[in-house]
Amino acid sequence: MIFRNARLIFSDGIREGLEIVTQQGKIAEIRQQTNAPANGIANLDGNYLAPGFVDLHVHGAVGRDTMEASEEAFRAICDFHASGGTTSLLLTTATAPLDAIVDVIKAVRNCRSSIKQIAGVHVEGPFISKIRRGAQPAEFIQNPLPASVQRLLEHADVIKRITIAPELRGALEAIEKFHAQEMSVSGGHSDASDDEARAALTQGMCSVTHIFNCMSSARRRGVYRVAGLLEFALSEPTVLCELIADGYHVSATLMKMLYRAKRGPGICLVTDATAGAGLPDGSRFSLFGNDA
Repeated sequence: MIFRNARLIFSDGIREGLEIVTQQGKIAEIRQQTNAPANGIANLDGNYLAPGFVDLHVHGAVGRDTMEASEEAFRAICDFHASGGTTSLLLTTATAPLDAIVDVIKAVRNCRSSIKQIAGVHVEGPFISKIRRGAQPAEFIQNPLPASVQRLLEHADVIKRITIAPELRGALEAIEKFHAQEMSVSGGHSDASDDEARAALTQGMCSVTHIFNCMSSARRRGVYRVAGLLEFALSEPTVLCELIADGYHVSATLMKMLYRAKRGPGICLVTDATAGAGLPDGSRFSLFGNDA
């Protein structure tokens, strides 16, 4: 397939006068546009054309939840998000008993070759702060004890990203081990101080999960005011910030502030979509096993 007369979106700007050649659903060549006749030409009439989106944080869609740990649920979730241009995603777990999380990881391993959009798993919880848990169920939150960490390390081939609160007992040791196994470690659902966040960065934390949501911010320490995880992420050039840019989770002013602090390369847009995504207004669905 050859795509012509499009405005192509690149990381550094939008370009015209080029055409894209695809083979088997992947970009094979980008070249100067020609008018030579060919089979399989798509004329986009000046519309925008972008590479497929990559979503690092997806819990569900159309009434299906990642925690179902079934190929049927995974396929429904991936099909819905593909309809919006997402061609690769990390199926994201919720805080739950570790056995349930491992069941999801095993199910992903068994079907990721047949569902091409699945790039792996993002483990969000159970190693998070109870006071910054958001919608995550409190009863399953735990510290990253060595035995629990080891169970996840056994699945390093599937887990690509893990969210953890840096201030928890045992978190720094866990972050170091996850990083050593090439898992991307993200600070989130956390009440960490900037000192605790900096210690996590030293051990391998490289991002924060849904910035502005469920994380600590500036507070008083005696007569002084100190930063939280939020301000640390904004000020640290190497920290990538997840952002839910739906206009509800984060206001336009906060998004503008984030962009001024991090610019484009420091921001990663995510949906954090739940099973409610794609359902009509007023629908009932399960949110991590809880009715919503």
